[in-house]
Amino acid sequence: MLTIADISKSYGTRELFSEVSLFIARTDRYGLVGPNGAGKTTLFNLILGEEAPDDGTIEWERGADFGFLPQESAPIGDETIIQIATSGKKLLPETDDDYDIDYTLEPRAKKILAGLGFRTGDSDQLAKTFSGGWVMRAHLARLLVAEPALLLLDEPTNHLDLEALLWFQDYLTRYPGGLVVISHDRAF
Repeated sequence: MLTIADISKSYGTRELFSEVSLFIARTDRYGLVGPNGAGKTTLFNLILGEEAPDDGTIEWERGADFGFLPQESAPIGDETIIQIATSGKKLLPETDDDYDIDYTLEPRAKKILAGLGFRTGDSDQLAKTFSGGWVMRAHLARLLVAEPALLLLDEPTNHLDLEALLWFQDYLTRYPGGLVVISHDRAF
């Protein structure tokens, strides 16, 4: 699905990585663990096309879809929690039967939101009434609801309490797509 071939990246005289190659298939699972400044987030930026490698290539399989959860939260607007959680619908493959997607979307989103610790009724509340950590959970739910072929998650457990973390770990063991996670938590 994603081919990284001989990429190198430096900032001035500081080399982050050199001639890195990796193929990520649809069901592969990778964890990137390392100290701050080691280049983990930079690798994601290269994969996302936000930065260019000094050398090498990054190629996506035609039609591959992915979801990205950044380490920092997106700006909070006037959306409700359920609107955020269901806004990833556009990441789903287009079908001739959009009604089926719409019919199952909200119940699936509410189930995922509950797993991430939201209470009944929270989904109809404005996101701006929640802390940044809770809004990040809503954005994580958005990706899980959309089920892209590949999840790119930068420190996804930072805002999860133990109960939500255990639910999330279990959810990921059953996730049908590929997964690349940056985490400071080696146990995760």
